Amino acid sequence: MRPITADDPLTGGCLCGRLRYRVIAPPLSTSHCHCTLCRRANAAGFVTWSTVPRAAFSFNQDSPKDYAWSPRAVRQFCPDCGSQLTFRFVELADEIDITCATLDEPDRVTPEYHTWVANKLPWIVLGNDGIPHHDEWGSDTVPDGV
Repeated sequence: MRPITADDPLTGGCLCGRLRYRVIAPPLSTSHCHCTLCRRANAAGFVTWSTVPRAAFSFNQDSPKDYAWSPRAVRQFCPDCGSQLTFRFVELADEIDITCATLDEPDRVTPEYHTWVANKLPWIVLGNDGIPHHDEWGSDTVPDGV
């Protein structure tokens, strides 16, 4: 796998192409989230996220729409096509999560674990995929009280 650097960044964008982003540092972690909120926000059985340093992330054309679904967290969507691109906890200002399905080369990141497996849909069959399955948060850093 090629290293993620300023010279060879991760890039991605929304379905309609209005929003593009780039990441110039490797992810801090990558996980499959099975929580109800992520599933509903993305209309998916589960969502794969990469947590990246906020300073290494930027939108390089236009701006997303913020949706503060709680006082502690913000999701960002394309205002035209509705693709969810990011998630961030307000308290974790140095991090931002990107939806791996919006990456141009999603094979450049590797999921390390599953979170919220206790909330997994019954028709999602995980089997032994070689990575940890956490009933709740897992190994991510999460603000107190979330």
